[in-house]
Amino acid sequence: MAIKLIATDLDATFLHDDKHFDEALFTQVLKTLKEQGIQFVIATGNHPDKVARYFKNFLGQYQLIANNGAQIIVDGQLQAVAAIPAQVFAPLGQLAHTYRHDIRMGMVFTGQSESYMLADQAQIGNSLTTARGYFQNLKVIDDVAEIKQPIAKITIEIPVKEHVFMADVRHLLGKQVHVTTSGYGSVDIVNSEVNKGAALAKLAEIWQINSQEMMAFGDGLNDAEMLNYVGQPIAMPNSDPLLLEKGYPQALADNNHDGVLKTIVAQLSESN
Repeated sequence: MAIKLIATDLDATFLHDDKHFDEALFTQVLKTLKEQGIQFVIATGNHPDKVARYFKNFLGQYQLIANNGAQIIVDGQLQAVAAIPAQVFAPLGQLAHTYRHDIRMGMVFTGQSESYMLADQAQIGNSLTTARGYFQNLKVIDDVAEIKQPIAKITIEIPVKEHVFMADVRHLLGKQVHVTTSGYGSVDIVNSEVNKGAALAKLAEIWQINSQEMMAFGDGLNDAEMLNYVGQPIAMPNSDPLLLEKGYPQALADNNHDGVLKTIVAQLSESN
């Protein structure tokens, strides 16, 4: 079946470890995709502003699933936002406080135009400096009651105990939220109905594309739903071992050698 949509994660998938990529090759790939009517979708846990910085030379040339599926942007227009219920903010902040000796970056609440970090979390190590490298318009607050806009994603970095923390979140909140990890100690909490696969299903409705006509690339457990949804799932050779255990076909090279782009080129060559 012909491919009509290609989706890719960013960190440790499309992007090199230094957050760059082969722009010349990407330009060629985008030209070919446009000629063949294939949509190119970035599906990431990052905020749209962060993605725009990575792709400043390609604005308007990709579609976007941001914040692990909480935001869907088509042709520059926000199509959907799934907010986290506000009643879970305080319990999550209290839970994070019990892990304060294990945290690398304190809990960040990401909204549409601002992000927030509780003051007690900001005082942990280099939490605030690290967070400001990822999140624009970051505000330090004393209480979650100061959050005045819908929150699409809550993020915390807790390298050694990420899976223990995730289990505690599930025990504490049950089906009120969806908790996932991109690996490397980063944990994302989103609306219970949100994941990258669900976001692709919404795009399938918009463009009338069958899931079997989609290809997707990923490296982390937060990509699992997306890879399960599409007809042609591809894992990076450098993926989380738990993802590799699922037996997905692998990209032709790792993220530092532009495996996504090289695999797309090979796929397009085979189909012609």
